[in-house]
Amino acid sequence: MGCMKVVGFFKHVFTLLIVKLFPVKWKELKELSYWKKVKKVEGTLSNAHYEYFYTSHFGINTSFYTNKVLLDLGCGPRGSLEWAENAQRRIGLDPLAADYLKLGADKQNMEYIDSGSENIPLMKGACDAIFSFNSLDHVEDFSKTIQEIKRCVTPGGLFLLLVEVNHPSTACEPHNLSPQMIIDSLRPEFSAENIQLFKPEGSGMYDSIKLGATFEDPLNNQAIGYFSAKFVLTF
Repeated sequence: MGCMKVVGFFKHVFTLLIVKLFPVKWKELKELSYWKKVKKVEGTLSNAHYEYFYTSHFGINTSFYTNKVLLDLGCGPRGSLEWAENAQRRIGLDPLAADYLKLGADKQNMEYIDSGSENIPLMKGACDAIFSFNSLDHVEDFSKTIQEIKRCVTPGGLFLLLVEVNHPSTACEPHNLSPQMIIDSLRPEFSAENIQLFKPEGSGMYDSIKLGATFEDPLNNQAIGYFSAKFVLTF
């Protein structure tokens, strides 16, 4: 075995050990590495594309968010809520928030909370709307995250969800979620509306949703796709 092959072998074994022993830390390192690469390519992390998905995609007017408290789970570093200029609070929650501030998020017009979604440091019923876009399958503990969403949304408030479903588990996306599983986990507190399953025909989730190709019978379809639903806290 050549020297390079030996080095490659031990590097592979070391990586497997890290993933096995420290899965959460490994996931965070991978995700931070991804955003650093994106920042290097783009220069400035843009966010102009976000407003559509928080508003028009769900049939919601931007003015609906006036004076409301908004929380974006797994927000990333792009400033996902900068568009909501008339909101009372625009909060991004992410376990990598402190690192994102160093990537330029400190200059954005929104708050960042360095925390996982399993323990949201906000009072019960504090949020008029919670969002999870391309993040629910990334969380450390799915069940705890769902319970925190239920706790933090005010009665009559919204939980808007966009997430890849029916995919194999990976280090960064450890949860293999199905649309029906998600809906069942949010019952009975939340009722579901605008349920859709988009085909992965674009360069990623947002592109695929914009293209608009959907699967029939989204709750019983086992194809990999992007699940979209609006949930209303009914009690």
